[in-house]
Amino acid sequence: MKRFFILFLVGMLSACAAKNPLETFRFQTVTAPPYVNASWYRITEPGKVLKVYIEENGNVSGHAEADSENPTPKSLFLRQIAADDPSANVAYLARPCQYFQTGVCTARDWTTGRFSKRIVDSMDKTVAALMKKAKTNRVILIGYGDGAQIAGLIAVRHPDQVMHVYTIAGVLDHAAWTAYHQKPDLSDSQNLKQEQTAFLSLPQQHFVGGQDVIVPPFLVHDFVGDDRVMVIEKATHDTGYQPAYPFLYREE
Repeated sequence: MKRFFILFLVGMLSACAAKNPLETFRFQTVTAPPYVNASWYRITEPGKVLKVYIEENGNVSGHAEADSENPTPKSLFLRQIAADDPSANVAYLARPCQYFQTGVCTARDWTTGRFSKRIVDSMDKTVAALMKKAKTNRVILIGYGDGAQIAGLIAVRHPDQVMHVYTIAGVLDHAAWTAYHQKPDLSDSQNLKQEQTAFLSLPQQHFVGGQDVIVPPFLVHDFVGDDRVMVIEKATHDTGYQPAYPFLYREE
């Protein structure tokens, strides 16, 4: 049954290959209880640092309401950035319940509980599995949108393995973010705010769009200070981040 499920899933994803920038990457599901997570990877030099791009919540407007039954992102934004990264070892990691859903998935997993302990634990285990695939104990995490929260919560658990954290339009304090949008708090979630001191001790760089109305720059500035933030004035939430690419694509 599991083999049939995987073959079905690969077939379904292949049908969309023309739209998927990651078609040259290898697809892999990672069982990280209670979820099975989708990932794509390209490993050309095992042993070198692995870069992991962590997706945001797709099809959810950035707030607490369950305004979609499917959190799979429609935007190719992060997938394209990952696909164009020339580094030796690169992976793109979807969030639990994106691209396919198992029986444990509920709307809580992409609304109020999108950063719950079981979500973060599952993503942490998936990053570890990808690192094992790359035969490395060094990783660079790149979090997009509220994927930045996931990247940060994983990074503070493994300060000796995480070489750098980058965020793009990143949600770093989700309580401040929901308050700004006058939306209910993500009540079933952990918040990187509680680990702020540990997080700020890590090497990091944050890119924000001057025209981003979903994650306005001041929210990132307030969390990490000014010297770690690059404001790209013409960028929106998912366009115009080309000035960040030379930083993202460096191998460290």
